[in-house]
Amino acid sequence: MKKIDFSSEDLTEKMPNKYAAVIVISNRAKEIRENPGEIDEKDRKAKPPVNAIKEFREGKLKFADFDLDIINVEKDK
Repeated sequence: MKKIDFSSEDLTEKMPNKYAAVIVISNRAKEIRENPGEIDEKDRKAKPPVNAIKEFREGKLKFADFDLDIINVEKDK
């Protein structure tokens, strides 16, 4: 099994909200699981979450359609 090392700081480099990053990664992992033909042949042996994290770290995931305003709602002070 391939291990991938990353931290919450790695998530916030690409996206300011780490929880939104986790949602984006999990959605991509689901897409990979449902359609494995989308990824390279050499990466098919790795599990979908590993591939999704790798794509996220490489900047391959597009998350402009993801509405960050809904997630970044602050409580009234």
